Amino acid sequence: MASRTTRLAALIALVALGLLAANRSGAFTPESADAAAPPGRYLVLARSAADYAALKSDAVKAGATVVSELKEARTVVVTASSTALGKLRKNAHVSGISRDAIRRLIQPDGAAPSTSLSRNPTTLAFQGPMPQVVTQDPASAYPGLMWNLDRIQSPAANNVTTGAPVVRVGVADTGLDYTHVELAGKVSQVVDFTLGEVPPICSTFVSPGVDDAYLASLFGAPSANLDFNGHGSWIGGNIAAALDAQGINGIAPNIQLVALKISQWCGSAYDSEIMQAFLHAAFDNIDVVSISFGGYLDLSDPDQATAYTIYSIITMFAQLKGTIIVAAAGNEHVRVGPGGRVLSHGSLTAPGGGFSDLYGLYEVPGGLPGVIDVSATGNVVNAASAVCPGDSLAAGSHQWCKPTSDAHQPSGVGLQNQLTYYSNYGPRIDFAAPGGARKFNVPAADRGGTEGWPWTGPFSVYGGSSVADGYNAWEDFSITSNWGVEIPCILFTGYPGFPDLQCYSTIQGTSMATPHVSAVMALIASRYPLLRHNSAAIIAKAKAAATHVTGNTTPPLSATDLSGGDLSGGSCPSGYCHLGGPPISDADAYGKGLINAFKAVIP
Repeated sequence: MASRTTRLAALIALVALGLLAANRSGAFTPESADAAAPPGRYLVLARSAADYAALKSDAVKAGATVVSELKEARTVVVTASSTALGKLRKNAHVSGISRDAIRRLIQPDGAAPSTSLSRNPTTLAFQGPMPQVVTQDPASAYPGLMWNLDRIQSPAANNVTTGAPVVRVGVADTGLDYTHVELAGKVSQVVDFTLGEVPPICSTFVSPGVDDAYLASLFGAPSANLDFNGHGSWIGGNIAAALDAQGINGIAPNIQLVALKISQWCGSAYDSEIMQAFLHAAFDNIDVVSISFGGYLDLSDPDQATAYTIYSIITMFAQLKGTIIVAAAGNEHVRVGPGGRVLSHGSLTAPGGGFSDLYGLYEVPGGLPGVIDVSATGNVVNAASAVCPGDSLAAGSHQWCKPTSDAHQPSGVGLQNQLTYYSNYGPRIDFAAPGGARKFNVPAADRGGTEGWPWTGPFSVYGGSSVADGYNAWEDFSITSNWGVEIPCILFTGYPGFPDLQCYSTIQGTSMATPHVSAVMALIASRYPLLRHNSAAIIAKAKAAATHVTGNTTPPLSATDLSGGDLSGGSCPSGYCHLGGPPISDADAYGKGLINAFKAVIP
């Protein structure tokens, strides 16, 4: 592996040369009705299976180029000029045409990534004794750090099963870092769908010339099919990091992972790449697919309705083949109903930021029939303080103290498993799972608080002095890629049980909630092998075992609070920047309940 110093120097050089965007916050807007897509790339749906071959032939005759095929969904992916497209729209074999839109990773707070590819991995040196090691890997010995695994009774479940090696979970994401010690030997296959991107997303629309192959060469990585973002490896670690007496372990540490690489470093994928991943998983008998990409479609637009139809055909095909698709519900804090239709106005918006009303749009893929849609819960809601130390107030987004004088205060102080301030909710939700939230469970603009350890607490990477926070993570702790340029990397030196020069991170989102559910599905398939590929039976068992949670106090978005942020200032002329109003119902927050690994694997 290239040294950290060499890697950082290469990143700085890229920025200096102008090859990396300094601010990509406006690159893509998945909250809009029609997600960003390059001109000329389309999904073409045949009227029937019998029309498929003729459609493919006619597309070529019309002047289009076939990029890939989704034959089971009677769809071809093409690049086409406006002239060729016009011919296809008139073709008797064509049922509909949709742009092959670009979908992004579901980001916390509904925001685009904030890094500029110039961040430095942070090294945290141990300065005190470690608590007594327990049977799980050493991270579980730090009180409050692996709260998310405790909350779903994962350690108890591992006394029954750690998973069976024949069971496989496909991580449809940015790839998996199989060079990380926590995933070494855990990744049985890498399927890279980005190799056929025409045009390639990251190097064309985000940072010209910079793709995963370029970064692999720059960093001296052994392959370009690794994870150069970091998100996918976080997911993989939560599911199946090895139970090996070092670092962390996953919920199902003995199952195998398949890297369904739908995105390169910039965290963006074509609809067709997501669809290809689902089809591959179904044909390859992969037990579960975990996905945290998504967006919204306007079904009043015939073209977008065509995309929804193709998604539905493919997810139903996967379900019939026995592959369970588990998806993040989204971080816009809107209410989602049957079929994925958004039932409330708004989208979580930073004061002064761009506003997009999602009302009436349809969430994909999480909202699609048959897909498991997962909301996110937090650790515990912390209280504001009458007096805050100056170093906390100077900590920016890592603040560990919130003044009671702030206009926007946390609800449900002292309560666990509250719906997070960013999570989507509604009658479409199947399960809730720990996704973590800022310390006070309000948006960052309202001084929402720190991620928790290791950002604050004893010997923090930030350098704060909140000893009271201890090793509590308010968000979720897992690994990240040793080669990633998007997810912050924290390295540990001298921490008993933590391997040197391996990346870990504490982050939040429905993306983080989703793999908890994926892993529990894998544990059920492992514990009851006769249920493998009987998706309905496995899902039913998980729902019957879920913990019934009551007492959610998290409110929806406020349409009438037009004030600025407690931290950021500014104003909110659109509304929907802050939480306010009656609490979201328990049924809307939790679906069938909080996923429970232990109850799911006992008779």
